[in-house]
Amino acid sequence: MKRPPTAPPRCLPLIALVAIATTGCVSHHHSVGLGPTGTGVETSRQFYFLFGFARVNEVDPQRMAGGLTSYSIETSYGLVDMLLMPFLLPLTATSRTVVVRT
Repeated sequence: MKRPPTAPPRCLPLIALVAIATTGCVSHHHSVGLGPTGTGVETSRQFYFLFGFARVNEVDPQRMAGGLTSYSIETSYGLVDMLLMPFLLPLTATSRTVVVRT
């Protein structure tokens, strides 16, 4: 019986790096009104406790937009959030990034 080919050990770090780079960022985009009309960007980090069950801090996108009626909100789980995971997971906490473009 012929054995299936296996990846050499030197390829495993490369495969892990590609997997992390391609699946690490998840985002959601929402436009309010006409969407962003200028060049203003406000960024904040939202933290959750018990793996997203309870919010730790309040991030208000409407307040971040400065009272404007046209802006866009982008919530994402990106590279910085992934780098924070080893420190947050023992506390059962997670984070996400909130970006408001005006």
